[in-house]
Amino acid sequence: MKLKIHKPLVFASAVLAMTIAPLTAFGQSGICEVFNEAPELAAMVAAGELPPIEERLPLNPRVVEPYDSIGRYGGTLYDLYDGVRLAEFRKFGYENLVRWNVDGTEVIPNIAESWEISDDGTEYIFHLREGMRWSDGHPFTADDILFWWDEVETNTDIYPGGPYNYFVVNGEPATVTKIDDFTVSFSWSNPHGLFLQNLSAAYGVRVTQFPRHYMEQFSQTYNPEGVAQMMEEAGQTEFGPWWISRVGSYGQQAEYNDPARPSLQPWIPTTPYIGAERFTFVRNPFYFKIDPECNQLPYIGERVFTLATDPEIRLIKTLDGEDFISRSEINQPTNRAVFFDNQVSGNYHFINVINSDFNTMQLHMLLNNPDEAQAAILQNRDFRIGMSYAMDRQTVIDTVFIGQGQPYQQGPRPESPFYNEQLATQYTEYNVDLANEYLDRVMPERDAEGFRLRPDGERFTFTVLVNAGFRPYFVDILQLLERNWEEVGIDMVIDSVPDDVFWPRRQDPEIDGFVWIGENGSGLLPLVGANFHAFTPEAAFGWIAWNQLRLNPNATVTTEPVEPPESIQRQYEILTELLQAVGIEAQTALMNELLAISAEDFYTIGLSLPMGDYQVVNNTLRNVPDTVIAGWLYPGPAPANFETFYIDESASS
Repeated sequence: MKLKIHKPLVFASAVLAMTIAPLTAFGQSGICEVFNEAPELAAMVAAGELPPIEERLPLNPRVVEPYDSIGRYGGTLYDLYDGVRLAEFRKFGYENLVRWNVDGTEVIPNIAESWEISDDGTEYIFHLREGMRWSDGHPFTADDILFWWDEVETNTDIYPGGPYNYFVVNGEPATVTKIDDFTVSFSWSNPHGLFLQNLSAAYGVRVTQFPRHYMEQFSQTYNPEGVAQMMEEAGQTEFGPWWISRVGSYGQQAEYNDPARPSLQPWIPTTPYIGAERFTFVRNPFYFKIDPECNQLPYIGERVFTLATDPEIRLIKTLDGEDFISRSEINQPTNRAVFFDNQVSGNYHFINVINSDFNTMQLHMLLNNPDEAQAAILQNRDFRIGMSYAMDRQTVIDTVFIGQGQPYQQGPRPESPFYNEQLATQYTEYNVDLANEYLDRVMPERDAEGFRLRPDGERFTFTVLVNAGFRPYFVDILQLLERNWEEVGIDMVIDSVPDDVFWPRRQDPEIDGFVWIGENGSGLLPLVGANFHAFTPEAAFGWIAWNQLRLNPNATVTTEPVEPPESIQRQYEILTELLQAVGIEAQTALMNELLAISAEDFYTIGLSLPMGDYQVVNNTLRNVPDTVIAGWLYPGPAPANFETFYIDESASS
């Protein structure tokens, strides 16, 4: 027996509901007798260059209500591009099978117009929109999803580790089955309770990126000779690296670089963009969404991206009106004053941002350090408590974040139904006496300079790796904390490196920890974030390897497995059970147990709760909510529906 889900996975958030106007999904069938379209598309229809709009839309278009008003067609939206990848486009092109609603509390239809879940949670059946088309007019069907699964996701030349973890339960990849042209099934032997939430997150877009009719030319199954010739012309001998550079999936440079590649996004590229200083995306004439008055979306005709690799340049260009919605890395407290002072000349205004992150900076310790004496100290809870009490968080908040935020540990945000007060607030008091009391239990002896000594008589040095390119203020924070920890006898060394060095260095035995933000803490996001080790020790690479082998004895691990304490073993069991738990009640009970263990063990030290976030928005850009959510697994602000934004050139401050 199957249960049809109309409004699944709802967990109301009163705070967000009051601050963000919902963008409602309407009932779809039979709402329009006549559809409207952009004038330039109507001209192309009249010239015989496009089929009529009724033939370009699905039988059941997705109806999206604008935030404020029905828009007008035309105009250009200006964006900045940092040159690393165009994955930031995920914030504007969020076209998964299903998606988060505006406040992250519910999974709603998108490309799939409905779905069914088996009572035991082992099978999900998605009903696609009949008549929906790729940007070149070719029908979008279940065959496209089957191609992605068979030729991309399960292709070990492309993904040597196998399918992404969204699609795996207890080591078993999904069985993906075409039921008919517009119906596809995902199934496993065991339940997958979080599958809808996973598909709604940013990485879920991979399912709908691969039009079979176009992609077969890049497949060794369907076009082996052609692929061999293309690889030879590119000077590459391995299929996987060639495919990633030529075709690409989510987050890879190639994903939007081929203007001939059909897409389901509201805007599509006109030229290759890699290496370009400036490039344009234009309206997709086959886009599958409409507004309540039967106008095909998007309203805006084109998006122009300008390359700006330096954050300072991006700030200047935003002040000058060359970016209509400011990027996250320049929406920092230190820049708020300059944005405020230039509102009139820049013709923009502020909007509030609810950050889905739960911490501005977390300290993750390498608990499985190969130096046994060092590992014993890092694994000692009293050491971590002492280090936390020694942190003058309020001074950091006042200095770096201009007073925005509050001391906070590793835990879901207060607005989340999973908020755990103990986990969020314990040991956040700045108390040098308490810090010394706890640290004396671990390393009571000091050298002539007042620094603490390990049990073997060596000075204890605490080296922290920091990605200076990701959050430049991390270095400023650590310099303040360095003084705090020195006051209690801790010799801390800051190892500041660029992004490309940071990731391989995280497991370097020469470091003792690294810092990162605490992500995915609002709404239901902690459920998904938990399986990214958000609330278990993220730098315990030996324990993580042990768990990988527990789940799959044949797994390839990159570090020596180390058996974790019983409490961590239970957390790993909970992560597995969470994936299989069907229904919000069962999931909530498991999540609360996981967080209670995190509170008791206290492996990760947090700094502060992100608050007072903002973006600046050009005054000519309309239908932008006055409060949006920013996040990663919640790919904010995409759920605010960029396709409904429009340009009003007459608007000013």
